[in-house]
Amino acid sequence: MKVYDSHSDIFYNLAFRKENDPFGKYHLDDLKKGNIVGGIWVVYFDADFDVIEAYKRALEKYEPYKDQFDVIYGLEGLRNVKTLEELDTLYKMGIRHAMLTWNEENHLATGAKANPERGITDLGIEFIRYMNEHDMIIDVSHLNEKSFYEVLAQKPKILIASHSNAYALSNHVRNLKDEQLIALKEAGGMVGAVAARNFVSKNKEEQNCKGFVKQIEYLVKFMGIDNVMLGLDMMNFLSDFDNSNLDDLQSHADVGNLIKALKESDFSKEDIEKILFKNYERLKERVGK
Repeated sequence: MKVYDSHSDIFYNLAFRKENDPFGKYHLDDLKKGNIVGGIWVVYFDADFDVIEAYKRALEKYEPYKDQFDVIYGLEGLRNVKTLEELDTLYKMGIRHAMLTWNEENHLATGAKANPERGITDLGIEFIRYMNEHDMIIDVSHLNEKSFYEVLAQKPKILIASHSNAYALSNHVRNLKDEQLIALKEAGGMVGAVAARNFVSKNKEEQNCKGFVKQIEYLVKFMGIDNVMLGLDMMNFLSDFDNSNLDDLQSHADVGNLIKALKESDFSKEDIEKILFKNYERLKERVGK
């Protein structure tokens, strides 16, 4: 079965790899082996840099392959997008997805590892208004709880948490509490289940596809089968930190192991298709062209 991944740092990797053809070297084979047909590919921000130039580099390196995949261009955080004019430039380059923050506090909102008493700013509200007007995906993964609820109060038109799991099963600061999952569903949002080991479970015996399926089952219980996708967040190609994905899901090439675990669960074939690709395809149809 085909698979969409609602969160991948592929464009960040392309932007900062100095080798020739980094897409062919680090991504193509794994994506083909896992039957990954597309998803939301992002540049992420844990440092200051010129995001417009970085995105231009990424898209230039991706150009020879762009007809082989169905990709929404995204931004994992907006710390380096200082003005609405810069956001508009990125929109005109094809970006249709954004998170206000990574884990940090910035000029727009507050991330999961920053001040819990701080929320979104007036400029953050203006950015949300722009994204709503342009049918962009507004992504609440990485926000702290206060910012999460304040973003939802702005009535996002297209709302997701692209790579977050359930806090009840693994109390990682980036996972979502039951009340957040309920609020996300009520706001018309979707969630992408993430395959980072500590997000799946703090128990090493469950840091595998079977443990991941437990997370997916829990998310479905709160969000409904029509609102859960895969936001895998594969890290095997990132050179600056260790791969912290699951024991049997180390890269996109291993997605077959996840599909096998899903088939061994109580999910029906139709349910599995929704999780792997159908729910994402419904999301994609709502995004501005």
